[in-house]
Amino acid sequence: MRVLKHIALLLFLAAGVAQASAPTFGDLAVLLAKGHFRGYVGQNASMEECVAFLNGKGVSFSLFDLIDPDKAVTKEDCARVVGQSILLFSGEADVVNGCIKKPLEAKTWVDYCLLNDINLELVWDKLVQRTAEGSLPEVKKFFGR
Repeated sequence: MRVLKHIALLLFLAAGVAQASAPTFGDLAVLLAKGHFRGYVGQNASMEECVAFLNGKGVSFSLFDLIDPDKAVTKEDCARVVGQSILLFSGEADVVNGCIKKPLEAKTWVDYCLLNDINLELVWDKLVQRTAEGSLPEVKKFFGR
């Protein structure tokens, strides 16, 4: 009986973890476009408009990542789009095949953020916090939820 209580508790906790929402690529695109690029993207823009704007500037989002509602963004993904955005705003972006490339002095996008004093943890925490209750309305609308 005691074992059953522990199993029930573990299942309850596991269900709670499974329901916790992780940021998706759609969430990241909408928040980046409407936040960092708010002077260029309208607040009523759809997820598709946000992604089109960002991809058009070289801040790349893969169609495969966007159409998978369960594909979670990693800190490395976040570092890439933040780094690409910083390069775009600074005028130092090297766009190759429609994508802003990582500068050679950094091994990874996370390194690029560290080398340029970008507080990636703060950005990541805000992204996770903003999507803790689920995807943004623009993303839900895209998936028909």
